[in-house]
Amino acid sequence: MDNKTKITHSSFIILFSLALLIIVIELFFFNNQKEQDILNNKKNIAVNQKVTAVINDKINQMEVSLEVLSYGLSLKADKTAFESLAKRLIADNNMISELQYAPKGVITNVYPFDPKSSAIGHDLNHIRERKKGVERTIESKEVTLIGPVRLIQNDKQAFVFRKPLFDTNDQFQGFVIAISYLDKLRQQLPLKNFNYKIIGCDPDGENNVIFDNLSSAKNKIINAFKVQVPNGKWLFIVQSKHTHYLEQNVYLKVAMYAFVLLICFYVYHREKQFRKQHNSIVAMNDQLHKASYTDELTRLPNRRFLNLQLETIPQLTTECSYSIAIFDIDNFKHVNDSYGHDIGDEVLIGFANVCLDNLRSNDIIARWGGEEFILLMKNTDIQQAKEVCQRILDALSAQPIIAGKHKLLVTTSAGLGTFSSVNFDSISALKSIDEALYQAKNTGKNKVVTA
Repeated sequence: MDNKTKITHSSFIILFSLALLIIVIELFFFNNQKEQDILNNKKNIAVNQKVTAVINDKINQMEVSLEVLSYGLSLKADKTAFESLAKRLIADNNMISELQYAPKGVITNVYPFDPKSSAIGHDLNHIRERKKGVERTIESKEVTLIGPVRLIQNDKQAFVFRKPLFDTNDQFQGFVIAISYLDKLRQQLPLKNFNYKIIGCDPDGENNVIFDNLSSAKNKIINAFKVQVPNGKWLFIVQSKHTHYLEQNVYLKVAMYAFVLLICFYVYHREKQFRKQHNSIVAMNDQLHKASYTDELTRLPNRRFLNLQLETIPQLTTECSYSIAIFDIDNFKHVNDSYGHDIGDEVLIGFANVCLDNLRSNDIIARWGGEEFILLMKNTDIQQAKEVCQRILDALSAQPIIAGKHKLLVTTSAGLGTFSSVNFDSISALKSIDEALYQAKNTGKNKVVTA
């Protein structure tokens, strides 16, 4: 009887121990899978952020180049001026393959010019394959992204950035166009260790596959995300070329059975590490989100952040007055040409610091692009806004900016306007202020002109 009791008791202990060991083993493999998921999620977040940052940066570069080209042509629209500007812009922006000028929609100037594949003479208004894109560009009055499309002139796949031009009476005058071949964008994407597929939207067609080299293997990790571009969004489907699998190792399981207490402690310790890693990922994601709205050089809010602020103004439920000023550093190109871009960067940082030192607590100063900065002032009438702007001008004139070994006396011109939140339109507002800035530049600089 005693022996039978001992056997029964021993069997119970063995069965209980085996059940416990099985639970521990399952927990171990579950937590390893969880770790793999967290690591994959971390990699996916990093890939998403890097791809988005690269595309946004390249699109911003193309938009800035077209702004510079359109501004230069507005001053002197002839073949010599176009070629000079285009040559410099292509040298500064490695994404540009070709620049075009199309008064009234007819291409008259191309750089670099190739007599065998030139688009000169193409009338965009009457090319059926381009009609919708042309109409959308004129209607939006903004830079639009077309593509990828197969170019009529040389049969290459390319993206077309098209900016409409308007006169002071808001009458359409034509286009400036930048073309970037598909291969140039692919070379810039941080996806060398991945297979991927990009699905985009051509305004002259339907959703189309921009690029696709996905493997047919079903056991590889897939990461899908969208990137905002002019005219819509691109869908990226990314697949790692290298995958790791959790192998069932008999010896590892035997070791786990032998050291159940150690494994339990290990699982507990791993859980703590997972929580720590998760918190780290959340914190990193917050930092990346903040960085996407901050200018890397001056640490001021960037164009994306300011656009979000402007978009909220018409949505206010109560009427509110806003003053907006556009600052453009005088003779900044001369600083870059004379002292180098490093000194130019120091001047931009110094200018940003002067602005911050002379603003009120609720004013927002953002870098719009290049040497242009925009100041947004809430609940501010034109007289108050002019006082704030003049304070910045006076501070700049009173104290040189220290840039490297140089002390540079920098001035700035400003266009200023005041608007109500009712029926506020940021495009019209910024256009009128930009015209005031243009007047300040052409009447002596270092002044504030009211729109």
